[in-house]
Amino acid sequence: MIFKNLKTYINDTRGLATIESAILLPMMFVLLLGLYDIGQAIIINQKVTAASHMAGDLITRKVSVDASDINDAWGASQLVIDPYDRNLLGIDIVGIRFDEDDDPDQVWRETRQMDENPDLPSRADGLGVNGEGIVAVSATYTYTPFFSGPLVGAIEMEETSFMRGRKNSLVRFEED
Repeated sequence: MIFKNLKTYINDTRGLATIESAILLPMMFVLLLGLYDIGQAIIINQKVTAASHMAGDLITRKVSVDASDINDAWGASQLVIDPYDRNLLGIDIVGIRFDEDDDPDQVWRETRQMDENPDLPSRADGLGVNGEGIVAVSATYTYTPFFSGPLVGAIEMEETSFMRGRKNSLVRFEED
């Protein structure tokens, strides 16, 4: 009698789909929300890369830049980030000259909405020789995932680009 009831219980498939759905749907929902956050992070990271390149491109078009040119590069970088929060974008632009030992030396620096990246000039090591110059641009963005933010916290994204001046090797900064 017990074995007959056990066999009937094992062979009974009524309600099986409900139980499977109760187990799988929450996991699939969490996976969907995680994919949304990952997709947003990928898009923002691409925009941070583009913001870094945009600022570097605008700065290296000229022989010398001033505060107005830096403001224009900063504004263009912010436009690249749209429609995401511009206040979370930071940019550090450094003019670098290579000395007689081919070591990079900081000539000028402008930073907006972030702390200066202290190792940015040294990361240019090996990218030039005596008398040449380069512009290094570091862009950062602090992304907090919408759904998984409480679990993983904010994600700091940073992209750096190095560019040579188009009209001469060293882009100078003119004080106002």
